[in-house]
Amino acid sequence: MNVFLRVKLLLLAALCCCGTLSAQSDYNLGPVDTGEVEAELVADVTAIRPGQEFQLALRLKMDPHWHVYWINPGDVGFMPEVQWELPDGFEVGPFEFPTPERIPFEPLVSYGYEGEIFLIAKARAPESLEAGTVVRINAASNWLVCEEACIPGNADLALELPVTESGASLSPAEYADEIAETRAALPVDAAGGEIAVEDLGDTLVFNLRWDGLEGAELKDPYFYVEQESVSDSAKEQSFDLAGDTLRVAVPKTEYFEAVESGYTGLLYSENGFEAAGGVNAVRFHVQGELAAMGIAAPVAAAGSAFDIGLGEALLYAFLGGMILNLMPCVFPVLSIKVLGFVQQSGEDKGKVLKHGLAFTVGVLASFWVLAGTLIALRSAGEGLGWGFQLQQPEFVVVMLVVMFLFGLSMAGVFEMGTSAISLQGKVKGNGLGGSFFSGVIATAVATPCTGPFMGQALGYALTLSAFQSLTVFTFLALGMATPYLVLSANPALINKLPRPGAWMETFKQVMSFPMFATCIWLIWLLGGHVGNDGLPFVLGGLLVVALGAWIYGRWSTPMRKKATQRFASVLAVLTVLGGIWMMMPREQVEGEEEIAWQSYSPALVDELSGSGKPVFVDFTADWCLTCKANELRLFRSEEVLQEIKNRDVQLVQGDWTKKDAVITQALAKYGRSSVPLYLLYDGKPGSEPKVLPQVLSPDTFLKSLDEI
Repeated sequence: MNVFLRVKLLLLAALCCCGTLSAQSDYNLGPVDTGEVEAELVADVTAIRPGQEFQLALRLKMDPHWHVYWINPGDVGFMPEVQWELPDGFEVGPFEFPTPERIPFEPLVSYGYEGEIFLIAKARAPESLEAGTVVRINAASNWLVCEEACIPGNADLALELPVTESGASLSPAEYADEIAETRAALPVDAAGGEIAVEDLGDTLVFNLRWDGLEGAELKDPYFYVEQESVSDSAKEQSFDLAGDTLRVAVPKTEYFEAVESGYTGLLYSENGFEAAGGVNAVRFHVQGELAAMGIAAPVAAAGSAFDIGLGEALLYAFLGGMILNLMPCVFPVLSIKVLGFVQQSGEDKGKVLKHGLAFTVGVLASFWVLAGTLIALRSAGEGLGWGFQLQQPEFVVVMLVVMFLFGLSMAGVFEMGTSAISLQGKVKGNGLGGSFFSGVIATAVATPCTGPFMGQALGYALTLSAFQSLTVFTFLALGMATPYLVLSANPALINKLPRPGAWMETFKQVMSFPMFATCIWLIWLLGGHVGNDGLPFVLGGLLVVALGAWIYGRWSTPMRKKATQRFASVLAVLTVLGGIWMMMPREQVEGEEEIAWQSYSPALVDELSGSGKPVFVDFTADWCLTCKANELRLFRSEEVLQEIKNRDVQLVQGDWTKKDAVITQALAKYGRSSVPLYLLYDGKPGSEPKVLPQVLSPDTFLKSLDEI
């Protein structure tokens, strides 16, 4: 829903509420049943003393499956409100809202409450009250209640409390226990806690620092942002806790608006927070500085193939580096290189080990240069900005193509590296410098020959901070250099190594299948970004990438002429880039913008319904959850839009965002007191419309068109 419509809705709600307050003078003592909601103004005492503090509460009891909303309603809705009419000298604070629930209605999610709730407000009586009198508190309340339909509700409520002597004892009220339980479960401030926010394009990362998070075990955590038009409540959040700092990745809503004054919100955990007395939600509102916070490693989306933790990533990197030595482009020179160290050192074991260490330093330096290059490229653009990249479709596309190309190379479609033997002549000198540069060249040749452990570790490394990424690459280098160090320390082990042979090629090809398995997962993840309609472009893009890899493997081999190699290389690169372009998500044009709605009036409908053209009448409202869900399903369907165009369906919309007597009368004519209501006329003079279901799918709409 457009953010300007949301603002309009809130203003209209306030106007309606004020109008109710000024226009009505009859307030109801006791509960008021509006059909879907029973509303009542209650207190935690049956009488008050002069100067006493007590608690007022708006009690709302919803029918099963109906709900009202939190201060941030999520995708659709607005929170309950009250306009007070108080005796002289009385003070009432703002409502304190309990922790909300996530209420799904595909494809939307709202924040609100079901069952019975108490919205509590602290009140204070003036010292000037006289014992023996009775005070009356009036409250004009309004709310929005939704199930499949959404209905604005209101009730004018009253509460009378007798005034007793200052020393008199007070008996508890009917709902005193419920109010006390609600009070005890209310979110509390995270004492000493701070919140700082990073903007990563289509994701906000909330850094929450609080002593109470140290050692906490969060169960089903969720961060409720209090400001509207910020978070996409229908998308999953990601969490990473390190010490006393929790990083929460929250996808932005499509109508995002930045909050100049700072963000606030509730951190929920099903098992509660021991440091906050066991309540299951704490509020962060003190604005902190990112520079003062220890930023932990972000964790990718739940179920991620890279959701492995830093410790596991270091282990995988080390194993991946060792596996590099088993690849055909590296293994044949392993023993040759160590024997070269022995020859250079004249059988002196100490010198042999020094050459092994120099070789290791060369490998480390090469991987550090590679890591620095990737980190610089990653930080240069928003799409590769560090942190929670798996929620960014562009990053997922890049990772998918990289893993797919690695898999194709390992399967033998093309070779990303050639034998290190051919490069030995390029290293001059027999000293430690020569061994150092041997490590550099070995790294340059070996790194294209990745493996499953290495691929997962590198994928995870690209989601970390610069220092942590560098640590992963360091362990990768150590893994690759370890066999050289071991053999340099004990050259006699060279005779124990298996002989190079066809088994190496088989091993490399087998290792391609885990890479392709990772690609399957990345395709599934990308489907969450582009939808089913976008997956053919993803798969087609992979087909084009495979074609580019085949061109490179077929015509860029050393056996071809130099001109052929150059032409094939350029063509392969362009083909792969074309495949990547196909896979990138496109901006979707919302169907609502393509539709010219006519504003509802009975006269217009009478005129159009006899014109010989089908007429579709949509009674809707900006705050209607079902209406918005239907619009997303219906008017983003290309088939529906095409049929509307082909049949010249006349579209009429009755907007009930602001109460309208004409629309109310039209709804009542068809036995409705709420929206949505959908009518379909066949265009024949005098015919009655067909009433369509409230939950309207493209198939139902098209079938109804066929039947008229």
